[in-house]
Amino acid sequence: MTVPTHATAAEVPAPMPRTAEPGQAAAVEGQAVAATDTNVGRRALRQVGENPLLVLFGTALIALLIFNLSATHGRITRLEERMDARFAQMDARFAALEKEVAEINRKLTAIIAALNMADEINAALEGRLILGTPSPSGDPAEATPG
Repeated sequence: MTVPTHATAAEVPAPMPRTAEPGQAAAVEGQAVAATDTNVGRRALRQVGENPLLVLFGTALIALLIFNLSATHGRITRLEERMDARFAQMDARFAALEKEVAEINRKLTAIIAALNMADEINAALEGRLILGTPSPSGDPAEATPG
């Protein structure tokens, strides 16, 4: 089949696939797929040539999408940095609170020890001397001598 030289791309007919002989069915199917893939590529290029405004808008849309994703990534990175800084501040505050709680615990231990010594101090003020360990009931008269 010959194509006139003045024919446009739309007027050119697609090549007809060969008919399959009994042992060549797979080869003919492969040629049909290859011809279809080539036609799709040609149609896409032809559409780009026919609609340059569509290509321009599509390219601009993709560029804006990439820019927006990049800006979003930057915002997320800044948010992560702020959150990391706040967590570091909270860790420092907790460390300071732990030190203060340890100091309060030390003072309470000293106060409890002083209160436990009150019986011995009172006995010393009264002129009595308590020897040995205190009894489980807390009565100084039942204390075992040491």
